[in-house]
Amino acid sequence: MKKNGFSLIEILVVTAIMGIVMLISSPMINAFIGAQDRLYNQSKVDSRLNEVVEFIKRDVRNSRSDSSLGGEPVGVFNDDTLLSEGTTGKKIIIYTTDLNGNPKYVQYTIVGSDLKLKDGDSFTTLGDNSIILSNIKIGEFKYQDKILLFHFKIDVPKRLEGKVRNEVRDVGITRINLE
Repeated sequence: MKKNGFSLIEILVVTAIMGIVMLISSPMINAFIGAQDRLYNQSKVDSRLNEVVEFIKRDVRNSRSDSSLGGEPVGVFNDDTLLSEGTTGKKIIIYTTDLNGNPKYVQYTIVGSDLKLKDGDSFTTLGDNSIILSNIKIGEFKYQDKILLFHFKIDVPKRLEGKVRNEVRDVGITRINLE
């Protein structure tokens, strides 16, 4: 007698084997998806932080001494000694040049959880704020011995805490000591 199709037992055995294979492979699939998520978010955070670091370093590299900043190329200000009305948080003002070599002032200000950028031709009349980094948990600037130090730590979603690098500490050097 000729058989057409599969018996019930054959279908149950194949289903059981497929179920076991799925149980064994599902942790690997979840790990792969988690790794992809971490890599994507890490590159996103790194990209944001690197862009800001390069902005600051470029301005520091091109900085010039200025009497408005006490003869220094960079001035760091705390909440107690704000220079512009309505600004709160930590900020630096850098006397630098634009791409054409014209002098300008650049201000990086941490307001709440945002890093804002202003620039202008005059120390007292800087342009509008533009947010260049948001979700800042910790941010600080320190200028000492003609070296600008800065540190930013970004808030990341709970699911990524401890799994992605979310901070940067960097240095923008304003002088090269040849001694």
